Amino acid sequence: MKLSERLSQSPYFFKGSNSVFFDWFLKLVYSRKVKKGEFIIEEGEICDKLYYIEKGLVRIYRIEGDKEITTWFTKEGDFVTTVNSFHFGLPSKEYFEVIEDSVIYYINKKSYLYLVEISSNFAKFSIDELLTNLCEYQNQCEFLRTLSAQDRLKYIENKYPYLLTRVKQKYLCSFLNIEATYLSKLMNSKSAETEQKIPD
Repeated sequence: MKLSERLSQSPYFFKGSNSVFFDWFLKLVYSRKVKKGEFIIEEGEICDKLYYIEKGLVRIYRIEGDKEITTWFTKEGDFVTTVNSFHFGLPSKEYFEVIEDSVIYYINKKSYLYLVEISSNFAKFSIDELLTNLCEYQNQCEFLRTLSAQDRLKYIENKYPYLLTRVKQKYLCSFLNIEATYLSKLMNSKSAETEQKIPD
């Protein structure tokens, strides 16, 4: 979804009555095509940009010892940044790796804060996005910490089905904290159950 469409679909914006704001906004936002395997943020960098994924998929992970820990995935229609770095100016502890060829929009922090200041609708939109992402984070923490491995898989089947078709199994194992052999067993068992339900 194009960024202008994403904004115009919000209840805080009506494109016809906010044409001046949209003109300002589009002058402050930049886009780039990013190839699979490239990074938009790496550990140690100061991130002063807010990103919007128009097309594609990004894996977010950190390195603990010699192990990559996948913490989330962000796809088309999502806004994303590394929050501590963007807000406090701290070095990022995460990598944002593009795992599908992507089109990404970005705005720098100074321009973003300028838009928040001049547009109450944009400020409301930003607050709504922030709260939505906080709810998403809370739900993620709850299902990763409290559900069994089998229930974690069921949860993403219902809530984030794209993860099962667009993400490598090794990344999914890292995110769900499930051993690869056990995840394969669960997924094979699920496939067998589905086949049994298909009428002859």
